[in-house]
Amino acid sequence: MMEFPALAQAEVITNPKTITVNATKGDSITRMITLRNNEKINPLKVVTSDLLSADNSSVLPAQAIKLTSPPTQINPQELISLPIQFDLHNSSSGEFTGEIVLTYEAGEKTIPVIVRLKDPWPFPLTVLVLGIFIGMAVSAYSSQGKLSDEVTVNIENLRTQIAADQVEARAFWSRADIYLSIAKQARDAKQIVEAQAAINNAKEVWHKWIKQRPDWQILFRYYDKLRQRLDQDDLKEDTAGLYIQVIERDLEQVLQNAPVLSTANELQQALDKISQQINTYIQLKTQLEKLKNLTAGLEDINQRYEWEDKASELKQKLHTLLPAQETEIQTLQSEINTSIEKVRVLEIQVFDVEKSIDGGSEAGMVIQAPSVSENESSQVPFFNNTGKAIASLWQTANGRLKLFYLSSYLISFTVLAGSGFNQLYWTKPTFGANGWGDYFALLALGFGAEATRNVVTQVARKADESSS
Repeated sequence: MMEFPALAQAEVITNPKTITVNATKGDSITRMITLRNNEKINPLKVVTSDLLSADNSSVLPAQAIKLTSPPTQINPQELISLPIQFDLHNSSSGEFTGEIVLTYEAGEKTIPVIVRLKDPWPFPLTVLVLGIFIGMAVSAYSSQGKLSDEVTVNIENLRTQIAADQVEARAFWSRADIYLSIAKQARDAKQIVEAQAAINNAKEVWHKWIKQRPDWQILFRYYDKLRQRLDQDDLKEDTAGLYIQVIERDLEQVLQNAPVLSTANELQQALDKISQQINTYIQLKTQLEKLKNLTAGLEDINQRYEWEDKASELKQKLHTLLPAQETEIQTLQSEINTSIEKVRVLEIQVFDVEKSIDGGSEAGMVIQAPSVSENESSQVPFFNNTGKAIASLWQTANGRLKLFYLSSYLISFTVLAGSGFNQLYWTKPTFGANGWGDYFALLALGFGAEATRNVVTQVARKADESSS
């Protein structure tokens, strides 16, 4: 009975009472524990066991816990250091708990062990940087590449749409094609807003053609008839005259301006005006021919020469007139008619000459305009050298912009990504225990850091635009 107090006093005192290890996979960690007792303990055994994760799905084997020359006894009042080595080269990440048991004759002592392992830092940091680069790529594509691709798709689609009507649409196709060429040049110059505006203009022109296509086709045929009339021999020989030159210019200009007109009816009115001008010219030319023929019948040679000179003078006036000079044209017409009447009263074979001329007086007139229904259409040393480089950049606007964008990326990486990496990796002793879940969290952090940087940059840019 006297041995029980001695046995009770033989309990081993350990320091620390619990062994906690926070390490990285592949590390080899040594922890020291001290053993002390007032009574002699012999024999002493140290027993290690497997450490288990919280859900018992992972094991840190007992072989990973090694003791170097453990003592077999503890003398009274002796303080013994016991090194315990944790070989973590082949271990998985996570938190493992277990115990080391000290057994001796009078009993046993357990020392709780907690081991927390995480993956080495290079790969997690790489994943974080990858997330930042993905975010940068998405931001860059969203701000420029996406818009540029949308412009490219719109240009290609609209070109395909208008290609089928290239011949029939005439000025509408030409105008739309010009706008698409402008859009392509603006896109190549990264001027996305201008490119989109040019595409919208091309769409508006083509919509106008599609909406009133039948009316435009009728008027284009009307244009062709006017063009053919100007190309006939009797007018083609007068192309040196100012009057016909202006009519030809106005006719081509009316056709080219068709896409900017509100309705097809406006084009009809413009063509009608040109048609009337051509008719007026033909009438004046016919009357001059009549005067010339009447003059040729005069028997008095002096009178004939006089009226031939007069006819040439009137013809020269016709060639130098402009179609818009309506008052001058009316004056010329009256002068020609008066001259004809004066020659007639000379009683020189007028009847036969008039008969030969009047019979075809209307043959050269221009066909009247077709009926077209009006259809309204809606219509941006090392430190010394670095400091000098920064100061040099700061002197120019372009340099300050580069410094701004560079500093925004540095802030994104050091402040946002750095703080997140510290929270998700450095302060998490079991990083990697959740497998890809931990890495995807880092990836999302990197992506979010770049997205935050991009938002801050855009807010600063919008503030600049609003202030300007």
